[in-house]
Amino acid sequence: MVVTPVAAACAEDVDVVSDLDVAEERPTNAGPVLLGRTEEGGKPAVGKGEELASPVKPLDGCSGGCGAVNSTASSTCLCSEDSQESSEPGLSRAGTFLSRAGTSLQRAGSNIQLQRASTLPTEDRELRHAATMPVMFDVESDRFCCCGLWKVQQFIGCLLGVGLALFFIISEPLDGFPAASRMLGVTALISCFWIFEVIPVYMTALLPIALLPFLNISTSEFVAQSYWNWISLLVVGTYLMDIALEEVKLPRRVVLQVLRKFGTVRPGLLLASFMVLAWALALFCNTIAVALLLSPFVINLMNAAQEQALNIAATESLESGDQNDNLASEQASREVERLAHGLLLGVTFGGAIGGLATLTGNIGNYFLAGESLVSSHITWANWFFFAAPISFICVFLAYGILWLRYVRSCRVNGVDKEVLEEEFAHFEAIAGPISRDEIIVGCLQLLQVALFMCGPLLRKVFTTKYGENLVNDATWACAPALMLFLIPSSRRPGQALLTWP
Repeated sequence: MVVTPVAAACAEDVDVVSDLDVAEERPTNAGPVLLGRTEEGGKPAVGKGEELASPVKPLDGCSGGCGAVNSTASSTCLCSEDSQESSEPGLSRAGTFLSRAGTSLQRAGSNIQLQRASTLPTEDRELRHAATMPVMFDVESDRFCCCGLWKVQQFIGCLLGVGLALFFIISEPLDGFPAASRMLGVTALISCFWIFEVIPVYMTALLPIALLPFLNISTSEFVAQSYWNWISLLVVGTYLMDIALEEVKLPRRVVLQVLRKFGTVRPGLLLASFMVLAWALALFCNTIAVALLLSPFVINLMNAAQEQALNIAATESLESGDQNDNLASEQASREVERLAHGLLLGVTFGGAIGGLATLTGNIGNYFLAGESLVSSHITWANWFFFAAPISFICVFLAYGILWLRYVRSCRVNGVDKEVLEEEFAHFEAIAGPISRDEIIVGCLQLLQVALFMCGPLLRKVFTTKYGENLVNDATWACAPALMLFLIPSSRRPGQALLTWP
């Protein structure tokens, strides 16, 4: 049994030896007590991984076998009559001045529970999160609730929190202050989620931005000021959805499925496919996330195409009897590399141009929307309807330029269906067949986009009695993102669709 890690600093918090019984029962001819150990044969019994800061030598002139050591703090022999009274308790602390930096003892305390060592995660990132959320990462515990997502105490915390919230909201115990009663219910819900670790504590902190506007307690813009501002929470919500898309590898599956329908894909169609996909993803995801999603796939596909081109060149050289097959192979390899450069630039241009059309697609748009002069006038929807036509025209111009530069004179026939099938088989070996996780994440992404698009219409529904808008894009972004942590994963039993980025 080990305790769950909370802080690595606990490893240094090794108590000074205080077991007086060990010191009193120690033979008189034994050496000094060192961190709870005794010397045998005149040598300190140092444990594995421990090193002494300096050699331990008996005090010069000591003949009583007391085991006193030379030290900068004390050089008095324990055998003398003057130190007779303090000799017995001093024996247990003879190793006080020894270095403990090399000790292998690790003590990570937890104020919640004990866990078995096999339940702890192995990756450093998950291990750090397990230090603050031990209940969520105890994967070997019984999880009978919500498809194995929650343990008993998490399920109790959810029921208790939701029950208290409904009680305070419906009964309104604070007469004459309905908003305060609803706020009390939200506070009870968040407290239960936090104490029982129903969802990660980081995401529990985002519940107010999703709940307070809908309960007519406060506006999204005012609540967001308690974090950063509403544009920052808009970024957080979209980034969480981007991470979920990357986790389930949904964009890569969609591209492969589309390309397989065409059979042999010509270079022009291949460039258009990747540019359109990058442009479409950048409308709803960040351009950096789009590049991280598609660039590895393009590189893998071009590596497979290069192998195919080299095999074709070698076969043609054998059939024609040409002895200079190295020249043909090098030429075929250069042509594939040229096409690869065009595809990677197409992903870059498509993502950058698509990001111009939305507030969430480009970092520069974040800063502009966050300016106080325009923040109250700009929304995701009105920015999109203004910038989308410009972005649409620019992506066609970019495709024409890249086609003239990299595709027009390209001698590569394209990517055969066999290569695409091989790439798809390799992808399915890693990700498996399409799962419920991919479908749910895709639906949540569409829901987030629909909320952004219909935001101006929905704002008219959620208003105060004075006509002030309660909900803005920060709530539309964070509400679907929170659902990622409440829906169980089919691929990772005992975890949600997204644990923590």
